[in-house]
Amino acid sequence: MDLIALPWVPLCPFVPFVAKSFPNVLVAVSVFLELTALPDRVYNRPFSHPQAENLQGDVMIRKVTCILALVLVVLSLGACGKKEEAQANKETAAPAVETPKIVYGEMVLIPAGEYIIGTNERDPENKKEFSNAYPEHKVKLPAYWIDKYEVTGKEYLDFTVNTSYVAEGQEEGKTWRTFFSFERAYNPVTYITYKDGEAYCKGVGKRLPTEEEWEAAARGPNGNRFPWGNEWEPNKANTMDAGFHAPVDVGKFEGDVTPFGVRDMFGNVQEWTSSMYKAYPGNAKAGTQEFSKGAGFRVIRGLGSRHTGVKASGSWVRSAYPGNYLADFGCRCAKNATPEEAAKAAPAK
Repeated sequence: MDLIALPWVPLCPFVPFVAKSFPNVLVAVSVFLELTALPDRVYNRPFSHPQAENLQGDVMIRKVTCILALVLVVLSLGACGKKEEAQANKETAAPAVETPKIVYGEMVLIPAGEYIIGTNERDPENKKEFSNAYPEHKVKLPAYWIDKYEVTGKEYLDFTVNTSYVAEGQEEGKTWRTFFSFERAYNPVTYITYKDGEAYCKGVGKRLPTEEEWEAAARGPNGNRFPWGNEWEPNKANTMDAGFHAPVDVGKFEGDVTPFGVRDMFGNVQEWTSSMYKAYPGNAKAGTQEFSKGAGFRVIRGLGSRHTGVKASGSWVRSAYPGNYLADFGCRCAKNATPEEAAKAAPAK
């Protein structure tokens, strides 16, 4: 039997794969036939060399070598066929759902309307007393913009590089730079004072939000207890309950989102507002030591990763500190909406 015919029987299973790569197979077969024919032509020529009788053995070796080469080519084509088939199946599979890309500095338009502020509930730490967020009341707000995410360390770094701004706590050696690293560049900036936050927002053409603006954006048009609704869920926000015990990249907790789409307003870090600390109208504690000792303090809103979220009543929780206080406080910015922008915003319901 001619040796050239031997490989085709074991190669039959690879015919489907070869068919998919037919042009390449034609090239391979042409090369094979040329190589196998060459020794025959050489062998059939008249030779006068004394060792011509050994040429037939050389031809046999060359034929076997060519056959093995063809086998390897066909096997390779079969493997390529499988790879192409797998790739085709992958392409026809349902595409994976991609996480929305974060646009740092992006803002959300909050429509004009009447918003619920504060609470009528008693202090969760002392049930006999009303909280400093008492009483619940409504405020009318014009349309405004607020940052979708907290200001990141990278954004603050860019600001200081571009403006040569020196943080207020630089002399103490305890500023945001102490806690910044490129591995945590998209964590919220922390250890900034009220002045540092105000300077950043002004530097990017914005301002710090008032506490009413902050709470309206956090609770939404229906005055939710938490940004996501009225029931506590421990893994929705980056509070101590979530187990991180440290700030994380902004937007990481996808559950901590308000009805307006603002992120991280319950957990991650506490945030400066522009408001001075004072009692709400109708609070019996107005004029007492609790508020008088806070005179001149700025309102801090939200919780940080070191706070137990379940102990917090809701998004109405407010704290107050001296404006130059340095802790794991960050910020987000706001700005007024133009009349044209306000007209386009859907009214709060």
